[in-house]
Amino acid sequence: MKILQISLKPPFPKVDGGCVAIAAMTESFLMSGHEVKLLTMSTRKHPFDASQFPSSILEQTKAEAVEMNTEIRPLSAFLNLFSSRSYNIERFNSSEFEQRLITLLKSQNFDVIHLESLFCTPYLKTIRSHSKAKVVVRAHNVEFRIWEQLASTAKNPLKKWYLNLLAKRLREYEISVLRSVDGIVAITKEDADELNSLGINCPMEVIPIGFEVEKFEPSEVVPAPIRLYHLAAMDWEPNVEAVRWFITEIWPKLHGAFPELECHLAGRKMPHELLSLASPNLHIQGEIQDVEVFLCDKQICIVPLLSGSGMRIKVAEALAHGKVVMSTELGATGIPYSDTENMLIANSASEFVDRIGWLTEDPERIRTIGNAARKLAEQQFDLKELSSKLTYFYSRIN
Repeated sequence: MKILQISLKPPFPKVDGGCVAIAAMTESFLMSGHEVKLLTMSTRKHPFDASQFPSSILEQTKAEAVEMNTEIRPLSAFLNLFSSRSYNIERFNSSEFEQRLITLLKSQNFDVIHLESLFCTPYLKTIRSHSKAKVVVRAHNVEFRIWEQLASTAKNPLKKWYLNLLAKRLREYEISVLRSVDGIVAITKEDADELNSLGINCPMEVIPIGFEVEKFEPSEVVPAPIRLYHLAAMDWEPNVEAVRWFITEIWPKLHGAFPELECHLAGRKMPHELLSLASPNLHIQGEIQDVEVFLCDKQICIVPLLSGSGMRIKVAEALAHGKVVMSTELGATGIPYSDTENMLIANSASEFVDRIGWLTEDPERIRTIGNAARKLAEQQFDLKELSSKLTYFYSRIN
């Protein structure tokens, strides 16, 4: 098949979970022998840099980008209040990107046009006008649910009102546009089920984020002393919310119960307000230059997520590294885990404390769960298996 992959950001470098997910899709297409063209947005947050692409992928996809400003601008956000349009979506609408897309569609025939996330769908009408290709959206999340969850935890009344407005408009747009595409690739069964419950009944397949698990070397597990870590891009609001909750509500109880416990919180664009909250045994830093070095002496990956949907790539990667993942149920979405066997679930500060206590009772549990975590990653996230499943799904709708 000849596939046009349209992305809201370059897949390389893999600076966050979204980039990892997009890159995995590109690699999956190429692994199956498809002809792929990549057209991506280039923004200040995620600039396009051809030198960051593996040379083989750059050559095969003829990757190119259109510069766009997708940042939140106060004036445009204010004026948007007087319309009925979703500001979340409006920020990704660009006449320059549309013109480049039209040129591509006029010069080449594609079998499938693959849109990476809801934020590429503003171009659906343009695609329909200039191509007979099937259009598939990869649903990274049920997007409006994230904004509903953020609104529910907002304490400022004005912020809560505004987030609810964004969620309402995004919900209307998301349901409407996803009903009009030819297929959806959902990352989790939970997201697929929710989309179906909203009356979105086009062909749909659940394909989690895949990667070459064998390239992830399991860390040598040292059961004690116990070190926790959280590593994620900190320019995504649900991650900021999660870390803030951990620092203010969970860590004081953990540190009080286990004074020798260490925790390391890190990630690109760590907010200054969080950096200032470091305390004894609670280490907070920004971007990590060598992830393998950072991970090597830490056994437990914490994922205290309170909002969001879709699958967290950091969870899948931690499993592949043989780490014990301690997560809220929401953070574990999309992972077919078994609590206490290959992951640990904790939904409150007291449950985090209980889980750590359970591990300290028998530190060998860390090794046992870590080994089971690695096996789970091998069984569920192998890119070759997922690539075959994706090709079969595309052949059915094409």
